[in-house]
Amino acid sequence: MFLSFFAMPPADVVFLLIPRFSMISLYGALEPLRVANRFAGNKFAWRFISATGGPVTASNDIPVSVSGGLGDVERPAMLVVCASYEPEQGITLPVLRLIRKQAAQKVLIAGLDTGPFAMARAGVLDGYRATCHWESLPGFRESFPKVQAVQSLFEIDRDRLTCAGGSSSIDMMLKWIESQLGREVATTAADQLVHFRFNDIGTDARIAPSARYGTRDARVLASLRMMEEQLEEPLDVATVARHVGLSVRQLERIFAQALNRSPIQLYLQLRLERAERLITYSSMSMREVALATGFSSLPLFSRNFRRQFGKSPSQWRAS
Repeated sequence: MFLSFFAMPPADVVFLLIPRFSMISLYGALEPLRVANRFAGNKFAWRFISATGGPVTASNDIPVSVSGGLGDVERPAMLVVCASYEPEQGITLPVLRLIRKQAAQKVLIAGLDTGPFAMARAGVLDGYRATCHWESLPGFRESFPKVQAVQSLFEIDRDRLTCAGGSSSIDMMLKWIESQLGREVATTAADQLVHFRFNDIGTDARIAPSARYGTRDARVLASLRMMEEQLEEPLDVATVARHVGLSVRQLERIFAQALNRSPIQLYLQLRLERAERLITYSSMSMREVALATGFSSLPLFSRNFRRQFGKSPSQWRAS
């Protein structure tokens, strides 16, 4: 249960910036606090810190100044770990020690985008329900099996908050503000931010398949959902066709009309995209990645990966 901050000094929210963090996620989490202060009084204070105490460059190459380093954190109301691309490079031993120390002091700990990787690496998400950016979620699940990883906009489980990044940090922070100051303040803040999703928050952290694939054909979308759920043990096209009540030839025709690709081509692309995420966001061996994406041999996997991405799996991880 969250403590109320009424009649208390402003709650100190510390944002730990990991190199290449997502700026939209950072300011998406910060702005609801600013707007809430406008309507509810000075309830929140915030500051940025970094591992070195110096500026941190975001993923958009813009440097952001900080007010201190890891030793300046003390005991805030909340520690927010902000990350995005290549989070592992910024997860140093001092960062892990800080996160563990804050957890031991019963501080709320939040992670934005791939910030949950640092939290999980520190061991403070074991047994918790959590999420992260959908692109890195497969690797997150493989790397941290003790975490109840789900694909959603955000998760608040006891004293841990995690979100998928992007604008979902607004949703997460508004929900936390609601728990502190009430729904009226949170709704007013959402209104000021022109963030209408707060009134009807869904659970999907990705754009709807109809928008992603540019088709509303229910048979194509049902086929794609089936494929996305069966990447480790790929189905044959005949099984997919039967699932949507079509022959193989009919399925191939509607895929060509809707997506300008065959079911086999699209299925292979989905598997290779999953492989790329596992290579990027997990420490799985290439053989393990190949098996996790339905390839019977490492050479077969490597050939297809190189054809799709222009590099071998090993070169991709090293780049």
